[in-house]
Amino acid sequence: MNQIELVNIGHIIEGLAGETLLETLQRQGYKLKFSCRNGVCEICEVQLLEGEIQQRYPEKHINLKQKCDGVTVLACTCTPLSNVRVKIKGLKCPGELSVKKLLCDITAIEKLNSDVYRVRLKMPATASLSAEFYAGQYLDLILPEGKQASFSIGSAPDQGRDLELHIRHMPDSEMSNAIVSYLKNNSQVELEIPKGDCYLQAHTISPETRIIFAAASTGFAQVKSVVEHLLANQFGNQIYIYWGARVEEDMYLEKLPMQWAAEHPNVHFEPVVSEPEKSPGWEGRTGLLPEAVLADFSSFDDVEIFASGSPAMVYALLDACEEKGFSEERMHSDVFAYAPRS
Repeated sequence: MNQIELVNIGHIIEGLAGETLLETLQRQGYKLKFSCRNGVCEICEVQLLEGEIQQRYPEKHINLKQKCDGVTVLACTCTPLSNVRVKIKGLKCPGELSVKKLLCDITAIEKLNSDVYRVRLKMPATASLSAEFYAGQYLDLILPEGKQASFSIGSAPDQGRDLELHIRHMPDSEMSNAIVSYLKNNSQVELEIPKGDCYLQAHTISPETRIIFAAASTGFAQVKSVVEHLLANQFGNQIYIYWGARVEEDMYLEKLPMQWAAEHPNVHFEPVVSEPEKSPGWEGRTGLLPEAVLADFSSFDDVEIFASGSPAMVYALLDACEEKGFSEERMHSDVFAYAPRS
C-alpha cells in the first residue's frame, strides 16, 4: 500500500498494491478526465513530482528521488511502486460537482410581494447539457452583454430539471432593472451552475443533530431548497427556521414554512419582524433575528446553523451564539466566502 499525495488539492490517499493511479482515484470518489483506459488517448495526463512508478503503456519506469518540476505520466496505465507526489489538472474531489453553462427555458415569472419575483426555469433535458447541484448552492444568471449576478437556488435538487429563484427587484439598481426586464421579455436565459460551498446533503447529518436555519429577506430561497431536500428524504431531525424581515410586507411565501411546520412535527417556524411599528396588525415575534435565536436556545450542543443574509446579520448571529458556547465551525454561510472577516 502506497500513499499518493495530490499536491494541487492538499489531499493524501492510500493506493492498493498493483492498482493504477486512475483506479485508486476512482475507488475513492475522485474524478478526472479519461477515455481509452489504455494509454493511447493521453487524456489522463498527470505530473509525477516525486516517487517511483511503472507505466504499462507507453512502457516506462520512473524513479524520481528528489522533488522536481514533474514528469508526465498517464493515470490509466501508471502504477505507483512507492509513495508518490502528483499534480493533476482539473481533478475533482469526492462529491464535487462540475460547473456548467446552460441555456435554460424561462417557464414562469410571478410577483410574490411588492418587489420579489419567483422565477421558474427548466434545465435542458439532454443529460450532457444538464447539471447537478446540492441543496443550498447558488447559480449565476448571465445576460447577453456578459453581466451576471448570483442568486440562491430556491428549489431542491430532488425536483429534477426544475429550478426556482427568488429575485428582489431594486428599482434604483441598473443591474436589477436589467435582470428583471430580461427575464420578463425572453424565453431563455443563460446560467452557470452550481456555485457555492454552503450546502447540505441529508445523508451526511447525524441523527442527533439539530439544525437552525436563519434567513433574512430573500435568503429564504436557500432555506427553502435545503428544507425541501430534507423533507423529500424523510429527514426526522429537529429543524428550526427563523426568517427575519424589516416589516411584515417584506415576507413572501410565509404560508409555505407554516405548512411544513403543520405537517411535520420536527419542523418549527419563527417569523421575526424588526420594525413592528411599521407593520400594523403584526402579532408575531419582534426584534432582531439573532435575539430570537438566543431567546429559544439555552444550549447549542449538537446544533448546526445555516445562515442566509447580509454579512452584518450573519456575523451578529455568530458572535451572539459564540457567547453561549457555540463553535464557529458549526455555522455555514456563503458570507464566509464572499465577505470574510479579518
